[in-house]
Amino acid sequence: MDFCFFGIGLAFYGPSTVVPGFLTTLGASATVIGFLSTLQRAGWLLPQLFAARYLADKPLKKPYILVPGGISRTLILLLAGIVFATGAKPARLAISLTLFVIGAFWIGDGLASLAWFDFLSKSIPPHRRGRLTGVGQLLSGIFSFAAGFGVEWMLSDRGPAFPNNYAALFLVGFAMLALSFVAILLGKETRGVTASSVPTWRDYLPQLGRVLKHDHHFRRYLVARQVFGLSSLATPFYITFALDKLALPEQVVGRYTSVGVIGGALAAVLFGWLNERHGTKRASQVSIVVTAAVPILALVIPKMVTAPQALAWSYGLVFLALQASTNCYMPTWTAFVLEWASDLDRPLYMGLTNTLNGLTAFVSTLGGLILQWTDGNYALLFGLTAIGTLLTLPLALRLPEPRLVEHTSVLTPLDIG
Repeated sequence: MDFCFFGIGLAFYGPSTVVPGFLTTLGASATVIGFLSTLQRAGWLLPQLFAARYLADKPLKKPYILVPGGISRTLILLLAGIVFATGAKPARLAISLTLFVIGAFWIGDGLASLAWFDFLSKSIPPHRRGRLTGVGQLLSGIFSFAAGFGVEWMLSDRGPAFPNNYAALFLVGFAMLALSFVAILLGKETRGVTASSVPTWRDYLPQLGRVLKHDHHFRRYLVARQVFGLSSLATPFYITFALDKLALPEQVVGRYTSVGVIGGALAAVLFGWLNERHGTKRASQVSIVVTAAVPILALVIPKMVTAPQALAWSYGLVFLALQASTNCYMPTWTAFVLEWASDLDRPLYMGLTNTLNGLTAFVSTLGGLILQWTDGNYALLFGLTAIGTLLTLPLALRLPEPRLVEHTSVLTPLDIG
């Protein structure tokens, strides 16, 4: 239920489709739209190192999912209400409010996610996690596919006028997130292994340094993840390219939401199977190829298809690959950390991983600056994104398969109490 309704909620205010489309209609610049993507990634990732320290001595993590998760979901309802009430005027204020709400939403979700990952790991053994995430994403995809057609209708001439069409999408998205929250509320948790107390920052930072110094395989993994972060350079601009440069109608936002769901569902099946049958290393390598296909398709399709109606449909392949790339993270890169780290080390490893990954969130803002500096040269931006993504492949080939390597904790008895 949590997987399904959270995914459906994202379909109604998609971070790579609906929200950038809303900001584009309001007249936001490429830099602002790139900064939106930065807020989403950095807000979700950067707080997790602090959450990891705080959760170190907490045997039950569920309360630390519910509080920030509840607050972050309610903010979407606030955004819908204000857009309805003000008519998204003045535009600059509406843009600023949207950036604030979306950024705060992902901060809250990021704080909740570390506890959620620990909850998942305690509940489901490693060899079944791929199946759980795959089935959850598949079911979410089925319903989100239908939701995409609802988004397309809302944004067409038959739907409500702007900006009430977007306000309605935010409202329905909030309703789906509320159902996801209820699912978490109904979940039952067992007590886990913890440290005896929360380490002070004076003790905690050396633990992080010890992990980076002595765990060579994990350090190599972190380097690969940072390079892989270059794939987000163009993420928020695939839809702005469609609306501004290709002059496609605004309603394609909903169509691409549905098409993206197909890609996400296919990825859920493929990467869930790869995870269980061949391990996280092989799955991660395949994810790099799929992710590099996104900017390549964005470059090639407009050159091969020129008829407007055919282009409006064929460009959807970009969002099919984009959502497939998004759905590959859980059974590949995230699963690597969940399998590599011991029960005791897991919050520390996940917090360190996601906080460092948050540093790459700023490349989306760089993507916006590239567009401004080059007067909207999308071909250059997409080309750089493809090259940066493919640079991850040789690094991923050198990673170990966690299930084939016996990994022991690098923390001392003093660290774990």
